[in-house]
Order: sequence, then structure tokens, then C-alpha cells
Amino acid sequence: MDIFVARQPIFNKNLAVIAYELLYRDSDKNYFNTSIASNIATAILLMNSYFHFGIDHLVGQSTAFINFDARLIHSDIPQLLSTKNVVIEILEDVKPEPHTLEKLERLRRDGYTIAIDDFVLDYPYHEIINLSQIIKVDFLNNSRDDIQKICYKYRKQGKLLLAEKVETHEDFEWAKKLGFDYFQGYFFARPHMIKSKDLTGSSSQFLRLFEALQESEPDFKKITRIIEIDVFLTYKLLRIVNSSFSLGTQIASVHQALSILGINAFSKWLSLASLQTLSKSHATELVKTAMVRSKFLEHMAFHATSLEGHEDELALMGILSVIDVLLQEPMKEVVKNLPLTPDVKKTFLGEENLYLYPYQLCLAYEQGDFSNLEAYADMIEYDLHQLSLDYIDAVKWAEGLFSYMNDLDSEFVTK
Repeated sequence: MDIFVARQPIFNKNLAVIAYELLYRDSDKNYFNTSIASNIATAILLMNSYFHFGIDHLVGQSTAFINFDARLIHSDIPQLLSTKNVVIEILEDVKPEPHTLEKLERLRRDGYTIAIDDFVLDYPYHEIINLSQIIKVDFLNNSRDDIQKICYKYRKQGKLLLAEKVETHEDFEWAKKLGFDYFQGYFFARPHMIKSKDLTGSSSQFLRLFEALQESEPDFKKITRIIEIDVFLTYKLLRIVNSSFSLGTQIASVHQALSILGINAFSKWLSLASLQTLSKSHATELVKTAMVRSKFLEHMAFHATSLEGHEDELALMGILSVIDVLLQEPMKEVVKNLPLTPDVKKTFLGEENLYLYPYQLCLAYEQGDFSNLEAYADMIEYDLHQLSLDYIDAVKWAEGLFSYMNDLDSEFVTK
């Protein structure tokens, strides 16, 4: 299934792009589906921006303006985003309820930039204005006299002013003379559509994760095990870590990725993921192949002298080994956006390193190519007589688990 995100550039007075507003789209038709609730639209937009495309790919070194309604502000979802490249854009219908103001004050203290969307002269919520740094003035729903009054009043208060819905060169020149700082609208550019492939997951895995996360004392190891047998969840966890942190951390296992992100943050991201359609991937055999490879490589690491202590890395490799096919992208492009260790990346690119030989051994045995098995086994000090036993055990494990997941999915559908 294809997924979509639209982005519209925001310019400074010199017509240099300083930011992009990211916009929800649910088809290749470049307009917003008004039947979608604003909180769900933003949740899916965040899912797509961070999980599928990667926020850096969408905005580069610029900033992303993202709309938030009151429900998402209350959910603490904004705190998952970076203060460096995201502006929290408050929808015009957000009211200054005490709980909302408390959340906005915390965002401001934590270093987030807050903007008010579709601002008009009679906007009544002064408490929200006081907490904002940027006011996006609607050039279609304000008269020129109103725009002048807004500009005069709020420039004196030190607010940055963004002229939005600018549709003519005349409007742009007039806005510059008034002292607007930033500019956005059809005169400069219409929203540009970006498309990618979705990677759907098993609803049973979501249910198992929700159950595990809702326990009074969540079991870290249990949550890790649920994630690490699922291609969908593994990939998205890695993308979350890559998008949320700029620590330069290289991930060797699901356990490490989850440790960096934290249970609470992952729980919030999972709530976003659940808003998308929970449907099983059409490529079930590929998913099953990934599960077999993961367990096979884990067994191999356990029995190979040179791979002692590397079980987690090889299990992770097995799960991710089909990700290029599922996403329909070259593997070199996929791994570029994941915070994997150099050896894992090199393996997927066919480059010499510690993991290349067990990986080649796994693929060769799977494909019935027995000519190089002995050489690969010798390279990792692995008893070739163990190979068929480890593979059969991996197949049985994957088949059993897959059957169990299908049963849970069937129960989920019938409820």
C-alpha cells in the first residue's frame, strides 16, 4: 500500500526556504480529506514522517511545522519530537483550558517553538498568544486593515509573524513592507506530494504489546521479545530511534534500541501506530522467512565459536533481511536511514566483516546452494553437522509462532 505526505515550503524575506509545513494526505490526490479527524490526521502524519520517510529526509536541515489539536497536546506526543527541527503548530480551535495551558507551558519551558495557525484579528485566546513565538496570519480570512492591525500589535510584543495563504506577488511585497518575517502560500509553491510504501504489521503483535505495556510493572525483556520477532515493529523502532535522537548511537539489538527510547516513549509511539489500519501484510511468506532467518542465525551464533555473544545482532539481521523487498527499496537506501552497527550494515551490503559468513551460510542453505557451506562454516568455527538441526528448529519455531499470531489475529477480527 502506498502512503503519502505533502509538504509546503516556508520562506524568509530573501525567499530562502527555512521550514516546511508537513500535511496529511491519504491518497495521491493532493488535498486534505475533511472526513478525517484532525488528531488522527496528525497522528498518521507523524507515523508516516518518522517511521516511513524519516523526518530528516522530509525537511533536511530545515524545520517541520506540524499541526496539533488539544487531544494530541494532552497525549504528550509533542514531547517525543525534537525541539531542534519541529514547530508545534496549534490549531485555531484549541481552547485555553487549564490542562491545555499546563501542557503548552511545559512545551515552552522544554524549548519547543509554538505557533498559532490560521490567526485572525478576533482570535480570543490571549493565554495561548502569550505562550506562542510565531503567529501565522491568514491572508485569505483577514482584511488588509485587519492584517495591518495584527502586524502592528504583535510585532510590538516581539512575536514572529508568518504570512500564510499568500497567493499573489502583490500580497508578498505588501507583507514584506509590513514587516512579516516568514511567508507561505500558493504564490510560492503548492504542497508537494511525497510517496512511499507502507509496511503493515500483525494486529496480534500490537495487542500483545499493548497488554505488556499496560502491566503495572512492564517486563522489559518480554516487550523486547515481542518486538524482535516482527519485521514491522523492529524496523519502526529503529526509525523512531534514528529520528528522535542525534546521539550517533549504533544499534546492535532491539533491546538496545528500546533501552535508548524508553518504555514510556515507545508506548506513545505505539499508540500512534495503532491508529493506522491494523491489517496483515500481503507478503506473509516474506515475514515468515524473516522469522526463520532470525532464529536460524541466533542458533548459529550460539553454536559458532567465533560468534559467541553476538546472538542479538544476528537475530536482528535475520528480521531485517527482507526489509528491502517489503519496502521495495534498495537495501543500501534502507540501511542508510537506520542506526545499525557498521558490521550489520556491511553485511547487508555484501562487504567483508564478522557477520557476512553466517549470513551467507544462512542464505546458501535456504536456497539449496551447498557448494560453499563448508567454507562458510569454517570461517565462523561452526560445526556443519549442526546446520540442519538449527534450521529445522528455526522453521518449527517460526511456523508455531506464525500459527499462534494468525489465531490471535482471527480473534481480533471477530471481536
